[in-house]
Amino acid sequence: MGGRVRLVSSMLLLLVAVSCGASGGAVSSGQLYTVTTMVMQKPGEAPHACAAAPLPYPPIGCGGPDVRGLDLATLPGVVRYVNGVRVSRTLRLVGTWDAGTLVLTRRPTAVDPARSTQIHVCQQPNGFTANGDTPPMMQRLMADTELLRSRGIMLLEFGPCDESTYFTVVPVADADTVQFLADRYGPTLRIYGWMEPVG
Repeated sequence: MGGRVRLVSSMLLLLVAVSCGASGGAVSSGQLYTVTTMVMQKPGEAPHACAAAPLPYPPIGCGGPDVRGLDLATLPGVVRYVNGVRVSRTLRLVGTWDAGTLVLTRRPTAVDPARSTQIHVCQQPNGFTANGDTPPMMQRLMADTELLRSRGIMLLEFGPCDESTYFTVVPVADADTVQFLADRYGPTLRIYGWMEPVG
């Protein structure tokens, strides 16, 4: 487990740095999705639904998809830090997924932080420890960051399940995203969505 934690932690830091927003990709299907999390906004950037947040204080931003239709400057309960970063309370967000952005269709509601949406991935077998080398599949995913972003696909997390299978978490595991990733990376990559379909 320690190997996975170290590997995933290093991948999360990389993903926070390179994938704070996605562009391109398919337009919205009208399907509604929901996620419960904090929203963070750096000066000059769009707000992000926080799937992963770095630890420094004051916060320097978070990794996750852009959120459209939310003004943190006027939302109650938002904290503004000395570096200009704004952070909301834990919110339930509902909207459509449009080209890598969650477009809100309902007013966000504040909820208990214990109800935050968790990222669920494959369970590693007992005793499995990843070695220190980055597996070829993960190297491919990192190398394809710009290609994936051009298709509106943001990787929130990825890592090994065991010696032969890997996982990745995307904001929305819609049919187009799953098909593209399955075609490109094959059956050894398990694909999980962070946001949940509504209805």
